[in-house]
Amino acid sequence: MPTPTHTTLLTPHTLDTLKNLELVARTMVEGTLTGLHRSPYHGFSSEFSEYRKYCPGDAVKHVDWVAYAKTDRYYVKQYEDETNTRAYVVIDCSGSMGLGGAKAHKFHYACYLAAAFAYLMQRQKDAVGLFTYTDEIRSYFPAKNSRLHMLAILAHLEGLVPGGRSDAAPCFHRIAEEIHRRSIVIVFSDFFDMNPSFINSLLHFQHKGCEVILFQILDPAEKEFPFRGLIEFRDMETGACMEVESEDCREAYLADLETYIQNMKRVCGRMNMSFETLSTGTPFDRALLAYFHKRERMF
Repeated sequence: MPTPTHTTLLTPHTLDTLKNLELVARTMVEGTLTGLHRSPYHGFSSEFSEYRKYCPGDAVKHVDWVAYAKTDRYYVKQYEDETNTRAYVVIDCSGSMGLGGAKAHKFHYACYLAAAFAYLMQRQKDAVGLFTYTDEIRSYFPAKNSRLHMLAILAHLEGLVPGGRSDAAPCFHRIAEEIHRRSIVIVFSDFFDMNPSFINSLLHFQHKGCEVILFQILDPAEKEFPFRGLIEFRDMETGACMEVESEDCREAYLADLETYIQNMKRVCGRMNMSFETLSTGTPFDRALLAYFHKRERMF
């Protein structure tokens, strides 16, 4: 089967639901990452788990020659998770993540990118797990590396609907307690809750020796404030409403947003964490490709 390339399949306008999440993930990963010269993640554990049939591309050093002598077939020693890389995808599914069009809101965007990471990790034989949260942990899948496990994660994402209030700090502490040391933690949220308790929760990941990647997902309206005249804004988590004259506050809002993003980058930078701001107006494959090119330059 030919490797998929960039197609209009990946634009929000053609993706009505999350029901084709596996296809989207495969297309993004196999199409977008073609040409990158090395895997973005590396590692191999030493704890033996089971045997599996040899596949082209497997390292010859892991072939069990005793099994070959007995069966005349090639078998590879498969190790627990097959790498010492465990990745946990963490998704904010609170009400604010529902901002945007019905077919292209922030939560959908986060799910598409999360699916791509899950597919990528499983394809590399790395273990991937999932947490979703609002003001509490809503769902948890432990890190495993089987294809069935990856498909279960994607199926779960397809059924999720954003709603409720967000309180990341206690959730992040809980997640940090559950995950393995030195894991990769990939978080998708709009991150409008930076406060001392939130920063302390990130330090908990740092204490566990984790690599943390924070993807801030914003709607173009949040980044550009294109409103005109008197506008009523409603908080998607509390329902509180406020009327503002858009022309009077646009400049201050955009300046405050930029200051907030830069502060987040500085705070995360001091903890050796990545903070990436993405707009749902950017096609998924382009956002994914830009991130991995940036990651390649870092290592």
